[in-house]
Amino acid sequence: MKPDAPTMTSRKVTRVGVAANLAKEPVRAILHDLVAALAAHGLDVYLDSDLADEAPALPRARLGIPERCDAIVAIGGDGTILKYARRYADHDTAIVGVKGGRLGFLAESDPARVVALLSRGDFDVQVRMRVLGVVRGESGPARSFSALNDLVIHSTGYSRMVGLRVEIGGKLLREFSADGLIVATPTGSTAYSLSAGGPIVEPTLSGIILTPLNPHTMSMRPMVLDEAETVTVSVTAAPSGVMLTVDGQEGMEIPPGQHVEVVKDPRATRLIVADDYDFFALLREKL
Repeated sequence: MKPDAPTMTSRKVTRVGVAANLAKEPVRAILHDLVAALAAHGLDVYLDSDLADEAPALPRARLGIPERCDAIVAIGGDGTILKYARRYADHDTAIVGVKGGRLGFLAESDPARVVALLSRGDFDVQVRMRVLGVVRGESGPARSFSALNDLVIHSTGYSRMVGLRVEIGGKLLREFSADGLIVATPTGSTAYSLSAGGPIVEPTLSGIILTPLNPHTMSMRPMVLDEAETVTVSVTAAPSGVMLTVDGQEGMEIPPGQHVEVVKDPRATRLIVADDYDFFALLREKL
């Protein structure tokens, strides 16, 4: 069932955090112009700690994004939004992306549009589900990872095929061999999962998507599960080792005897969008 999507209309915004991926060529100039424009509209601007070296050149902003911030602007691409959505997941602060390179599905807004939205406080907020993956085993403490797009269990070496056992709510789905398994959110349905043959799912829905990577059987197909399910993935064979990758950006090797449990993260990511946001127009443009 599609959840209610809370919106904000004409909400007063006074404190704005700014994060950026300065490795992208145009981002530094966008950062300086954006900070100046936000400050000129009377907004208090705070910089993410990654911008410490750039902070002296931005005297109208303070270093360190406080927990109580009205919005965070992430300048870069989709990967930049994914990174800072994880970093500030506990803050429950809405994020808006400013494109700083190749266009994606998340970072679509230009700087002037973002400044206008925030200064007027006239925007909508989409609630996007996250997934939480917990690596458990008989030895060592459990480790958890939160993802807005996907968690991927895959081989780490030249021999890509791994053996996997997948259980849904404690009941066996299937044991199979494949290059790996993607456990995605609806937001992540247009990312790695799509390229592996997974379904496109409207991003404001809640559900867990399973997409096998090159399965060695025709009977293991992509699936969409209820948001309340628990997916347990155990490795039954891994000639070259296995790794869990989170949003394509971080992760860990999964030692023998450990498994990954994936559930809906109780924390969600809230994305600021203009009231004319059109997901289907994005699909037509990108695909």
